[in-house]
Amino acid sequence: MSVMGTPDIVTAGGFDLAVYRAGPDAGSTGKPPVVLMHGFPEVAYSWRAQMKALGQAGYPVFAPDMPGFGASSAPKGQANYTMEKLTAAMAGMLDHYGIDKAVFVAHDWGALVMWQLPFYQGDRVLGLAGLNVPLLPHYPMDPLEMFRARFGDKMYIVRFQTEGACEPILEADMAATFRYFLRRPDENTARPTDIPFAEKSLDLIGHLEKGESAWGGSPLMSDADIQVYVDAYARNGFTAPLHYYRNMSANWQDQKRFLDGEGKLPKVTVPCLMITAELDRACPPEIAVAMPELCETYEQLDLMGCGHWSQQERPGEVSEALLDWMGRHF
Repeated sequence: MSVMGTPDIVTAGGFDLAVYRAGPDAGSTGKPPVVLMHGFPEVAYSWRAQMKALGQAGYPVFAPDMPGFGASSAPKGQANYTMEKLTAAMAGMLDHYGIDKAVFVAHDWGALVMWQLPFYQGDRVLGLAGLNVPLLPHYPMDPLEMFRARFGDKMYIVRFQTEGACEPILEADMAATFRYFLRRPDENTARPTDIPFAEKSLDLIGHLEKGESAWGGSPLMSDADIQVYVDAYARNGFTAPLHYYRNMSANWQDQKRFLDGEGKLPKVTVPCLMITAELDRACPPEIAVAMPELCETYEQLDLMGCGHWSQQERPGEVSEALLDWMGRHF
């Protein structure tokens, strides 16, 4: 991962985090630190374009391989990857660098963790910018039960629940796995709302096993970039990353401690930016509909024609949007 440099190894919240850095040291500039949090199945490398842009603009930038991913440690056991522990790891990283508060920018599973920081680690947050995955209201039922009822037993999150069931498939040919996941839409890609409900199984594992001729879209990355991901996941495999999904029910139960008397989460009071992608099948823009009611200061940017991997598919637009938003708020 030479383009990212050599990471610091930071002990934080029970993990040894590999943290890649750009820009000036925190405290040497009037601009706030920025933490970039990646999702699944990615590593900090996914933020390479934004690290460069933000660092050159004078922001101290920190991009960890999230706990269990890449060069960060991956302790065994599902209980190590609860929302409480993941948010504590982000706070512990700030502690290591002597940082009081930061702006957090996150994608996919990183965004799911990031949007919980105001509740678990609220005194560490200056602002929040999420890509593709929004802050969601507290579900009225266990999310796993909801996903199973809506999409069936083959839905990828449901299939991920059993440790050891999907890891052999994902790890059998990791270059193919990343070519499958990390794709961009093409002219034949339908908007998620135009796909008949009967076709919305979201059986990603089954789709992966059909082979590249059935995948649609086109590769997002070069073979050299794919190899960065293969090398990163060769260290610890997919078990720890999949534990994020395996704690969704436990996190839903734990989130209840933050709810008010009406069963609602408190409003997020720091500035929030949401970047959606029109052609994101797993996380369509419509799932962000509740965010204006959940955040006091809210802005939204919709990337038309963009798929799920926004910061890599539209690196310039995402970097410009972040710089504009941060320049006006911090």
